[in-house]
Amino acid sequence: MIQNIFKIFLSLTKLERQIVLGSGLVFVTSSLIFGFLFFTRITFVLPAYGGTYKEGLIEQPVFINPVLATSDVDKDIINLIYSNLFDISESVKVADNKLVWNIRLKEGVLWHDNIPFTADDVIFTIQSIHDRESRSPISITWDGISVERLSELEIKLTTSAPYAFFEDNLKQLYILPKHIFEDVPLANWRSSSFNLQPIGTGPYKWVSHEQEKSGFISDYQLTRNENYFGHQPYIENIELLFFKNEESAISSFNMARIDGLAGVSPSNLARLTRFNNTHELHMPSYYAIFLNQSTNELLKNKNVRQALNYATPKKEIIEKVFNMRATEPTGPLPYSGVKAPEIDLLSSYDIEKANQILDDGGINIDKNGTRGKITLVVPNMPFLVSSSEIIKENWSKLNLEIEVLIIEPALINDEIIKTRNYDAILFGNALARNPDIISFWHTKERFYPGQNLSLYSNKTVDSLLESVRQDFDSESRLSRLLKLQSQIIQDIPAIFLFSPNYIFITSTKVKGINELVITNPSDRLLKIGSWYLKTKRSFSNTKATSTTSTSINSLKLHKNDQNQENENGGVSTPKATTTPAKSE
Repeated sequence: MIQNIFKIFLSLTKLERQIVLGSGLVFVTSSLIFGFLFFTRITFVLPAYGGTYKEGLIEQPVFINPVLATSDVDKDIINLIYSNLFDISESVKVADNKLVWNIRLKEGVLWHDNIPFTADDVIFTIQSIHDRESRSPISITWDGISVERLSELEIKLTTSAPYAFFEDNLKQLYILPKHIFEDVPLANWRSSSFNLQPIGTGPYKWVSHEQEKSGFISDYQLTRNENYFGHQPYIENIELLFFKNEESAISSFNMARIDGLAGVSPSNLARLTRFNNTHELHMPSYYAIFLNQSTNELLKNKNVRQALNYATPKKEIIEKVFNMRATEPTGPLPYSGVKAPEIDLLSSYDIEKANQILDDGGINIDKNGTRGKITLVVPNMPFLVSSSEIIKENWSKLNLEIEVLIIEPALINDEIIKTRNYDAILFGNALARNPDIISFWHTKERFYPGQNLSLYSNKTVDSLLESVRQDFDSESRLSRLLKLQSQIIQDIPAIFLFSPNYIFITSTKVKGINELVITNPSDRLLKIGSWYLKTKRSFSNTKATSTTSTSINSLKLHKNDQNQENENGGVSTPKATTTPAKSE
């Protein structure tokens, strides 16, 4: 058969043979293209396991220890290596009295050194937090909460008062291994090698790190925990590279030495020359000018506070200082789903109306050509200083004498906030995962260590703040939050300015990042198990999952409204955001 075809081919003229060969080539090429297109049409691109993700960080790790950690970089690594109590629980049940929480832990969970995880580890962690010698920064979060062992995999937590947001305590509590730390005196914890060589139960485990003679840690390597109780992460290895400044980190990203860089300043985005994905994540931190009505007679007058609000160009600040990479103010509860009718007043800018309000209110211009003087304290941070310049320029149009005091962030707390020695202060509040804002606005929080920087006092607001904490019904709680937000906006104890976006850049090969709102910078890594670098094609669009994976959705818990927190210079974080309400 083949010989006959070959003879026929040879009998053709040269032109005919060229036509046959050309037609055959077109047929084969078309078949291959058609086959490829058909294959891509009937198959799905899915994440595949493997690869190494490299991220650049500016800070240095110090305490990769859930009981001791304070910095963002420590919390970044904790999210990767340790597991929080919520994720590692099989079930969480709250008693009818809303005081007792019974928790059953997952079975078969192993520490990275293959020692079984038990209730004793949870109890040990909480007791270590309670111990004053540990000086744990989260001790106030667990103040008044007792823990009791029911069995090897069951514990009982008891709060001193009903607290609707207690679930957030569980999500923020990362568990330490008792068998590692029980023989280490608490006084020696801060010098323990396990702070840099941690053993956890999380999706990744420590492999090695490189430390220069100066003590600077330049490289930190993790690998996937094959015994992880949840879904196996797609990315096999994570390498964290540390830089001394943002400029060198951006240079490394441009040269493709790292795949990701978090917390990029808006002003530095123009320096990126490599193709990238820019993730603008929202956090419920906000900056405001808190008006101290106890030190300046002018600020006791609501007309003055209202005029100052109208004379503050929030949109201009967001455009000029943040290059539009911040959101407009929404009051004391950003990203809470609560939108009071008065919110529109926050972004209104009208100098003419502001002056009219002062005139109508009898705030007259004196013989020196001013209505009075206001001193504004500003932490020495570039974006806050730039914002204050715009604010001063506009407030001066009200015939007010405005003095701006630039104070180093390290001195703000002791010299300014502790004494409440200011007329007005440009500062930030960082919310937690929930709308519990009692530490920022309750009357009892007016003086240090309270964080009510406006020294605001309103009995209606106090009552709402207290009731929100103990309201387990989401609809009822939302109604209270609406009234709460509305009342605070109407009283104008502060001028809400902006909520900066958190900028996280990755190379285009990093996929699966879908977060829009996070609580704090480290939360960008909470779903890193869904990130992937490699892909495969399959006839099914079902993602591969580990046989040991357990759906968190199986936990039967109250669905509470969630918010986020941020820690930064010039930012207050709630001192008792997840602490059960005591007798307020």
